[in-house]
Amino acid sequence: MELQTNRMPHPATLEGAIVHKVVVVRAPDRDQLRGQITGKKTIRTICFPSKKTRRARFGEGAAEIERIEDEEVGCEFVDGIAQPCRVEALMETETGPAWFVHIPDFATLMSSGERILLDAKRNWSDFRSDLGRRQSVLGRLAADALGYRYERIILGSAGSEVRRRNVNEIQACRFVNVPDHLVARASIAMSKGSISLGNLAALLHPINGRSMAFALMVRRIVEIDLESPLGPRSECRSVPPLPLAMPSLRR
Repeated sequence: MELQTNRMPHPATLEGAIVHKVVVVRAPDRDQLRGQITGKKTIRTICFPSKKTRRARFGEGAAEIERIEDEEVGCEFVDGIAQPCRVEALMETETGPAWFVHIPDFATLMSSGERILLDAKRNWSDFRSDLGRRQSVLGRLAADALGYRYERIILGSAGSEVRRRNVNEIQACRFVNVPDHLVARASIAMSKGSISLGNLAALLHPINGRSMAFALMVRRIVEIDLESPLGPRSECRSVPPLPLAMPSLRR
């Protein structure tokens, strides 16, 4: 696959490392740079069909998988790409200049318009290893070059156990079909203020109303309180519109 490369001089110091040059490599379509599922992995890998982003998202390890599900459900997340780029940095070492390479785990577009480059590991101690520290330096360099914010996450960064259970239950309903007239009905009901999940479900369908409400959260139409166990009294709110001229992860 032909890759497009942006080269820029970057004389700087970062965490004691002298950086001479940074190269950011992205796929021609600005989507995922590489796939992860090879059949040779010793840890769990998934190909997650995302309703929100309308594409498959790849994850390797529990922390990445948890993040993908959280982004699928959370209304603050608008778009996401796994392995969005490769960063190559020419850095000074004790033996002279050397090239180092890293592929960040995610790029995420937030509803505020902020773009984030993320690395995910199981524990914070993994970031304190020699490899983890080097990846953090390279991730920050890539974020600076792209104009993103850099963030590191671990397993459990998505919040409490209750919240993670709620996210898992809602994302499982992401492909439930909700006809347009029922979407309009839900929007009208929430335009007057918050509504309980039980009442919203009753408005949508006598049997599948709860699953439909969950599907509407993935579509960023309904925001449901995730901090308490899901139930008929869970608060549902209308999702605010996105700002005008939203940036893109693919430009």
